[in-house]
Amino acid sequence: MPATYSAPLRLAYDQYAVKSDRQMFETIIRVLEPPGLDQLENPRLLFLLPATPELSHRSGDGLDEVLRLGLHDRHGLIAVAPTFSDWPWMTDLPDRQMFQQVLYFVEDVVGFIDQQYPDLPRLLLGYSKGGSASLQLLLRHPELFRAAAAFDSPVMKEQPDEWEMPYYWPNPEHFRDFAIPHLLRTRGERLGPDPRIALFGYANFGAHPPQWSEDHLAAGHELMEQLGIPHLYSNDTRREHRWDSGWLPAAVDALDRMSR
Repeated sequence: MPATYSAPLRLAYDQYAVKSDRQMFETIIRVLEPPGLDQLENPRLLFLLPATPELSHRSGDGLDEVLRLGLHDRHGLIAVAPTFSDWPWMTDLPDRQMFQQVLYFVEDVVGFIDQQYPDLPRLLLGYSKGGSASLQLLLRHPELFRAAAAFDSPVMKEQPDEWEMPYYWPNPEHFRDFAIPHLLRTRGERLGPDPRIALFGYANFGAHPPQWSEDHLAAGHELMEQLGIPHLYSNDTRREHRWDSGWLPAAVDALDRMSR
């Protein structure tokens, strides 16, 4: 059954309720347009990928921060913030209908937004697991997305052995198709000669990580250097592991530059 969408609830942004067979219960999509959208020469879609289930403000809110800082207006971006009914690791389990997170995002979220704003370049942005999801989606679907930026994300995971990951990938072999190091090695050349990835740190996964983690950002940067994958990299400023800790303007600026 195709996803169904409610009429928008109009706040500072439009909010749509979504019923999809690929999620356990109703989700939402929030859309923030820049002023004077009809007059913009180069509008683009900015998808803000969450790090938590449902609509949570425990670590700030990406769309609220874009609105507060006026980033959508400054860069001519239509900001789109979807929610997921469970932890958004961006998995697709072939035998679990409610864990079709990639299909939900690509078909039910991006497909819906494309109907409202056709033929616009698509950008991906997130932190933590949302940042890993951004890179994963770009590498798996380089024809759909123009560029991706990640802040403080575990981008070098090669096994689903921490946090909630074993629940989302009960078969470690299945994770191989989602692991960013594997995707960089096997698909990175498809991104072409211009930078389409930006990595920003750090809090939990960058320079001087906690004892339980490692410097995923430096390792990801080094791997892309070895593979000759052009990218942007900044991992020298410590910030909180949140949407509103000050990293978002630089990340959006990088996406703006990579998509012009």
